Amino acid sequence: MKKFFKIIVIIAAALIIAAVILYQTGTFRSGMIAPGEQIAVKTKNNGKLFKLTQTKIPLIYKTVGTVRSRDEIELSPRIIARITKITRRSGDSVKAGEVLIHLDDSDLRAGEREAAENLNVVEAALQLAIKSYKRQKLLLERNVIPKKIFEQAEQVLRSTMAREKAARQALRQAQANLSYATIKSPMNGIVSDRMDDPGDLASPGNIIMKIFDSTRLMLYVPLRESLVKSVKIGDKIKFNVESLKRSFTGEVSEIVPAVDPGSRTFLIKMCIKGSVKGLMPGMFGTVEIRLGDEQAYIVPSSAITRIGQLEYLTVMQDNKPSKVLVRTVAGPKPGKLRIVSGIDSDTAIVLKTQK
Repeated sequence: MKKFFKIIVIIAAALIIAAVILYQTGTFRSGMIAPGEQIAVKTKNNGKLFKLTQTKIPLIYKTVGTVRSRDEIELSPRIIARITKITRRSGDSVKAGEVLIHLDDSDLRAGEREAAENLNVVEAALQLAIKSYKRQKLLLERNVIPKKIFEQAEQVLRSTMAREKAARQALRQAQANLSYATIKSPMNGIVSDRMDDPGDLASPGNIIMKIFDSTRLMLYVPLRESLVKSVKIGDKIKFNVESLKRSFTGEVSEIVPAVDPGSRTFLIKMCIKGSVKGLMPGMFGTVEIRLGDEQAYIVPSSAITRIGQLEYLTVMQDNKPSKVLVRTVAGPKPGKLRIVSGIDSDTAIVLKTQK
């Protein structure tokens, strides 16, 4: 009994699926146009005839690039210290030489004071060594002391001079270390990102802040490897930024001589010319590169009849209008469509007349 019930369920499910498929294909609906060519019903306003022939249109390759700044700087400390103050946040403008980050410098200041005091002690000892050297030299010239005593004074002077030089170098090093506790902006720009806050521990290699120059922008464009010869240094290429509804011009300044093994593309870098107002790093730009010309069938968008997702073009066959299933894409101009399948030879088509 259970086996019979399972068979009934399977048959019922198959019938339901078959019914759904038949419904979606329009079996239960009347007035639908069957696939393939259909004879159009003649009316008084069937339109006018137009000879459809291939037209030469530009062959355009489209790709998307990313806006980047030519000058992007990541600020990280050269010492390990606690952050005490950060003067700017993301989006703030900064000027060259402006202090952006303060680190805890109490230990460094103590080291500088110690180095300065040590230098003072050594300088005092050097003054005494110089006086002793001069006195012993005078006594040696008068034959009052043996030469050995003079040589000892000379050795003390040289040793003290070396100590003074080392102490002065130690002070300069301590001052340099102290300067590392203050991080300044190396250029005019805008803070793009701030990773840390006061109280965080900063360490070498840990990025605290990123800065970019908003006036010097580039577009990084991945290009198919087969098109490597279609672009050369100095080419000026236009691109459109959809978010700004504006077009810009970029000049190819660099072609990276390596292909990404994953995407099979190589990278070109274009310097953006003219006004870059509104552009920000991270925005996308659509680049159109003309590769030459090609032949295509171009029709007005009004010539296409759409039924659902299907597209039909009315053509003349045996002096009778017939609907042919075609597939179109955007044409070279607004209001024009390019036929990519369904028409493979010149033919006469019927255009709808405007009422």
